[in-house]
Amino acid sequence: MRPKKARLAVAGQRGRERLLRQLPDLRQILRGSLMTRYRRCGRSNCHCAQKGHPGHGPAYYLKVTVAPGRTLQIYVPKERKDAAQSFIQNYRLTHRKLEKISALNQALLKKGKLFKGG
Repeated sequence: MRPKKARLAVAGQRGRERLLRQLPDLRQILRGSLMTRYRRCGRSNCHCAQKGHPGHGPAYYLKVTVAPGRTLQIYVPKERKDAAQSFIQNYRLTHRKLEKISALNQALLKKGKLFKGG
């Protein structure tokens, strides 16, 4: 029977491989949030000028923080909204899985097993 440390190292390596298999296609990820926007056109006789009307829309935008205090907004066509949302969910899933893989790698490093065939 293997010593306890060796069993834990093997379990950590197997867990890492399992997490790697669960990663989505990395070509299909987007960081950011999808926001919905309604706008008024400014014409006084337009239906959007009526009290209580939300305005023209909805229009969808990917909002990404690119630096502290700086955001980028990219228009997403209505027919691509669901795909964009799926890419955003893939990014969040990938981020969670990578955090778990990193934690397993840290544990393996502490045991001196990270760079030994794993």
